[in-house]
Amino acid sequence: MFLETFLYWIFLFYLYNVMGWVLESAIESVSHKRFINRGFLTGPYIPIYGIGGILFSLIGIPLKAFYPNPYINIILVFVVGALSATTLEYAAGSFLERAFKKQLWDYSALKITNKFSYKNRISLVSSLFWGVCSVFMTFFLYDVVSTFTLSLNMYLLAALSAVMTLIIGFDAIVQIKRHVNIQETLKKLSYEQLREFLMKNLLKTGKRRQIREFRDAVFKNINENIKKNIETIRRLRPNGEPENNGTDVETAKQEKELELE
Repeated sequence: MFLETFLYWIFLFYLYNVMGWVLESAIESVSHKRFINRGFLTGPYIPIYGIGGILFSLIGIPLKAFYPNPYINIILVFVVGALSATTLEYAAGSFLERAFKKQLWDYSALKITNKFSYKNRISLVSSLFWGVCSVFMTFFLYDVVSTFTLSLNMYLLAALSAVMTLIIGFDAIVQIKRHVNIQETLKKLSYEQLREFLMKNLLKTGKRRQIREFRDAVFKNINENIKKNIETIRRLRPNGEPENNGTDVETAKQEKELELE
């Protein structure tokens, strides 16, 4: 009995992993107008969705019939699910950033979430979305997934769970090792090599337009600061007469460069 229950929840965990990957990859792909494989791992699974799915199931199912009024239960599931998922998301984000020195998701990248986010790990829009997901999972999806899982033979369930464990475990080891190697490589690079490495990897993401906009904005900001410094120096000179020193020579060079631009 214990083994059957254990295999049941393990298989549900892996199902929710895959479902979460499909959902998030679809949203990101539509947003960026190209296919994006979401998640830290290579395969089509995101473990945090598996944890969230189990959490929704364990919390939402008891609340499904908590009150005689079904509408109150829906609101209760929505609020508890949104708070639970947001807490899990923030905790997981904080842990992964400390462990890998890398932010695996960033809500500032989407216009719909960047205005109501906290440290770009959680956002109001995503929390409301998790609430909707918890209601959908509790009142519809769980019954479908549970019925499908219970229909499987226990030996088949054990085999599928073992295979998924091996695949995800191997994938995680490879990705962690790869990340550690990249971190060690970056520490050994000079400034110019680091800049070239980062630019090449950014270009591989397909965000060439964003990179150009960022570069142009940086150069524009530099030029504006130079112009402000030149105007400040001019105002400080008595009667607008330049002084013959090294600073004026450098300022003249800056003015000439700006005029050429």
